[in-house]
Formats: sequence, structure tokens, C-alpha cells
Amino acid sequence: PAAGAFAFLRSGAVWLCFAFFLITTGAFGVLKNYGPAILHNVYALALPVASMGLTAYLVGSALGMVLGGFVGARFEDSDFVIAPALAASAVTALLLASGMAPALLILPLMGLVGFGVGVAGPSRDLLVRRAATAQFGSTAFGRVYGFVYSGLDIGLAISPLVFGPLLDAGRYNEPLIGVAVLQVAALLLALTVGSGTRRLRAARSGGQA
Repeated sequence: PAAGAFAFLRSGAVWLCFAFFLITTGAFGVLKNYGPAILHNVYALALPVASMGLTAYLVGSALGMVLGGFVGARFEDSDFVIAPALAASAVTALLLASGMAPALLILPLMGLVGFGVGVAGPSRDLLVRRAATAQFGSTAFGRVYGFVYSGLDIGLAISPLVFGPLLDAGRYNEPLIGVAVLQVAALLLALTVGSGTRRLRAARSGGQA
């Protein structure tokens, strides 16, 4: 019904999914906008080599996305895929932020950060789909996904405002720490949404029984 077209905006799960998209894209925005500058200053890499770090991240993300599609299809609980994938990316980002990673491993580590994010990508979309349909049925999926997907653009817009001043102040390690923190926050959001979806699914199964 038209009166209920925006009923999903009263759902906490939908807002959590929106925050998940915003946070994960905010982390990507750090590396997209400042990755070469960060690697150049933290590890004294030549700018062309530091720029390859972003390329390694994107290649890793693409490969992770391909694998994530197969993995995500095997798990009904998408948060169980998202959480370990983003945890691996967060740990790798912290290693890079420490400034202690060997120079030869910088590009592979950047690729690993992207790989974890890529693996989580398909399961992220499935998480939103299952959360939406569990509460509002399949007819609401387009509206819900369109709303939460707007978090991507907002995350990209906010990220430079938050992390740019850190680079201006010469604090080049801290944005990488911020990437790790955002990814941990995102995996916690995913686990929260997944847990809520499982409760709804169990409640419906019990009611039907």
C-alpha cells in the first residue's frame, strides 16, 4: 500500500545496513583518496610505487569479489562471511599503520586489505536482501536497497572531511588506523543485523509451526 511505502524507515535493521554501507565506503574513501600519499610518507616509497598500492587494493578487491560470490552463496547467514573477511582487512590495515611492514610486502598487504573487502561485498548485498525481506517481504527489497545504498555516496563524501585534516597535520599513520576501526565497526554492524534477521526467521518458523 502507498501509505506503507516508507515503513522500512522505521526499521532499526535498515538503518544499521545504511550505517554499514556508509562506514565501509568511508574506509575505502581513505585509501582511494590518500593511499598513495600515506604509503609515500609512512614507508618512504616513491610516489609511482605508492600509487601501485591503490592498484593492488583494487585488484585484490576484484579477486575477492569473485571468490566472495561463490562463498556467499554457500552461507545463509551472510554476516558469518562478512565478519572474518573484514577482520582480516582490519588487522592488515593495522599492520600497515604500524610502519613496521617490510617494504617488499607493502603492495601484497594492500592487496590483502582489498581482498577482504571484496570477499565481504556479495555477502553484504545478501545481508541487506535477507534483512529487508525478513521484515517487509520481497516487494520492499528495491526500496530498502536503494535507501541503504545511498550510504555509499555519503560515506565517500564524508571520508575526506574526517581524514583529510589528519594528513594536513602530518599524521599519516592514523588514517590507516581509522580504516581498521571502521572495518571493525562495520563487521559488528553486520553481526548485529544478521542476528536480528535470524531471530525474525526463527520467530516466523515458530509461528508457522
